[in-house]
Amino acid sequence: MVIGVDKALEDILIAGLRDKISKLQSISHNHTTPVVSLKITNECNLKCLHCSSDSGLPLRNELTLTEIRNLIDDLARIGVKRVTLSGGEPTIRKDFWDVLRYLDDADIQVSLFTNGFFLDRNFVGRLSEFSVSGVRISIDGGVPSTHDKIRVFEGSFSRAVNAVRLCREAGLMVIIVSVIMKNNFSEIRKIIQLAEKNRVPAYFRRFHPVGRGLRNMHLMPIPEALKAATSIIGSYYGEDLIREMINYLELVGGWCYIGSRMSIEPDGNVVLCPSLPHVMGNIRETSVNEVWNRIRNSKVCNMIRERKITGKCGNCPYIKICGGGCRADAYGLTGDILSEDPLCWNQPSESSLPILNALIMASAAFYESSYIDLYERES
Repeated sequence: MVIGVDKALEDILIAGLRDKISKLQSISHNHTTPVVSLKITNECNLKCLHCSSDSGLPLRNELTLTEIRNLIDDLARIGVKRVTLSGGEPTIRKDFWDVLRYLDDADIQVSLFTNGFFLDRNFVGRLSEFSVSGVRISIDGGVPSTHDKIRVFEGSFSRAVNAVRLCREAGLMVIIVSVIMKNNFSEIRKIIQLAEKNRVPAYFRRFHPVGRGLRNMHLMPIPEALKAATSIIGSYYGEDLIREMINYLELVGGWCYIGSRMSIEPDGNVVLCPSLPHVMGNIRETSVNEVWNRIRNSKVCNMIRERKITGKCGNCPYIKICGGGCRADAYGLTGDILSEDPLCWNQPSESSLPILNALIMASAAFYESSYIDLYERES
């Protein structure tokens, strides 16, 4: 079977990327407004082996609804227009709908990152009434047994696949998100075929050495396995879409958002990245604007933005495209946030593009927004 992004989806993605490139070329790209992810709870009904948050029980000191409302007001004041809502499992929080309603009232769109377990027909119907720009649903296996074993819950695969179908039927934009691990590497094609069957894009992420992943490091693929994965994923995306991804990445200097994002934890801590829990402040103690300025003016963040990466990445001719790889993995595996990406197989002397970072790690943010922004204009 020949795999590939559905032609209609490919056209939307390419057009969306070109539109974003055109906009970026006409403005100053100075990170004045942060990319924001907000974990509203650490509670989760699953025990995924790779969970970067080590989710399960809620934290004892999670933000109250009033504190979240005040946070949303502050985000709106600094110009934030879209927030990724995650957890834990965000839909498990009892006041989830209140949070969503307040974001709606603040004119902030939501990208929901969920395991899909609780997304039945009634839930999805209600979800479609809000300004939800997209739903990312985690599926980590091409067959039920693999996904359920990774998620440590029998039946979770069928719930996730059903959530994809229901969201698609409700007109919500859906993306299947998969983490590449040793125990699902052989099923990448099946995951892609599942996405094709439901006419939604598939996006692949790397396993990160953080959270529960630290206790399951045996699941982290070696660089050669990731190289093989990109061959499959590259065939799926196709040359035209890859070309536009590369054009976009070259314009913004790589996919890594550290230094231009705020990742807010359930207890109000603000970290550099969901996979890099380096605390830059807490919104209970410091204003959102002050924490954001602290991130923008941070010496290490400036070095990351300027791609002052050491080792082979610093000498690689493709650093302006891949950005030097994953800073969370660099820190997690070497202890140095500015070190070369330990999972990139490419050598500077090689002539081929290290699509490890241009494809597997191409930011879901631009992937999703290029898909959704254009869809909204054409619908």
